[in-house]
Amino acid sequence: MNDFLARTQEGAAALRRAVSDISARPQLIASVREEPAVGAAILAGGIAQVEKARTLTRPSVLGVAAVAASHAAYAWSLYRRGARNDALGWGLRAAVWGAGVAATRKEPTAAAVAVGGAAVLSTSALAGDPALRTDAGKGIGHGANLLVAAEGLTALRAALKQRKHKVRLVRAAEAGTLILGHLLLIDGLSRTRAR
Repeated sequence: MNDFLARTQEGAAALRRAVSDISARPQLIASVREEPAVGAAILAGGIAQVEKARTLTRPSVLGVAAVAASHAAYAWSLYRRGARNDALGWGLRAAVWGAGVAATRKEPTAAAVAVGGAAVLSTSALAGDPALRTDAGKGIGHGANLLVAAEGLTALRAALKQRKHKVRLVRAAEAGTLILGHLLLIDGLSRTRAR
């Protein structure tokens, strides 16, 4: 429990650092220029969001591919920084993936959940590697986990499509979670260097 509280405090500190340090904005932009994979992740993530807005309940191939490409680019950036994680880290994500696939197996979103879930959970597993828990890397794991939560909220929003009021609340939570996740992940990646 103490480790959980300590990690939560680290995540909150990383979020404060990411949103309050005005001088970090040029650094974030420069990190995209220095590492094209981060720029590719952002671009693919933007395409994924457009496709989700267009075809939420019947995901398009382009949307699913964009989610997978975005997380493949993030995963590559994390891998270049030495992220690997252990069997427990990968196993926990595999269990979450399996639960998501089982829950949506008869839905039109099943393929999107399977492919996109594997991609986002791979990013989360790599970002959760204890080797990245340095002062510079604080927030990387939290950012990736927020992206997992955002994808879960996307699936929930698709399931609630007929309930307009609840969909709006879920959409707002999804957008906020997605923005904070990308911000923390990109901020952490910009503060660490590839090996």
